[in-house]
Amino acid sequence: MTRVKDPNRLEVYSETRRSRIFVGLLSFDSNTEIYTFEYDRSYLKHKAVPIGPDVPLRKRTHQSKKNKIFASFDDRIPSRENPAFGEYCESVGIDPNEQSKVVLLGTIGKRGPSTFIFEPLYLEEPIDVMLVNFRKQLDLTLREFSLIFDLNYPTVSKIETRKSHDRNTANLVRIYMTIPQAALWRVELNSRKVHSQLAQRLIEFFRARMKRH
Repeated sequence: MTRVKDPNRLEVYSETRRSRIFVGLLSFDSNTEIYTFEYDRSYLKHKAVPIGPDVPLRKRTHQSKKNKIFASFDDRIPSRENPAFGEYCESVGIDPNEQSKVVLLGTIGKRGPSTFIFEPLYLEEPIDVMLVNFRKQLDLTLREFSLIFDLNYPTVSKIETRKSHDRNTANLVRIYMTIPQAALWRVELNSRKVHSQLAQRLIEFFRARMKRH
């Protein structure tokens, strides 16, 4: 699966020699043109350091003025007047004309003089679409799919009908879709729960996929 960077969100971490701590999430609403930064609760419970004076720790959530990113973030993006700006962009594979502040922060502004590091997030296929496509590719009923991959049947059913967006199930399905060794291990472990011919078909499917990877 091709991963596409989210142009409207990025995560902020504080990294020292021995540790990396999640600080919070920056997001941009393209409808309101407002940036929001939200500190992580766990980060605030420790000896936290604010990202900058315009995003103090006394508030967990901060919102910018319309179409104006917080100065503490904007300062991390090299000036377009810098003669090397184009080279910076090319070195990380983005267009020098890129306008998204979030994209620029997650690339040329990712690291700076402080301990704060900006990490891009990736757009994900909706879990209901992902799960249905994977199940149909394997030609399994909901119950068979749940049994063979050791997933909760009601949860899988609710996901497919968009009544649930269980993150743990989404992560497991994504692992089984992308790592055939993991899927094969799970199928072999639970092969006794389904018809022997079905189990053998799945085993052969994932073994063949492993050879292609």
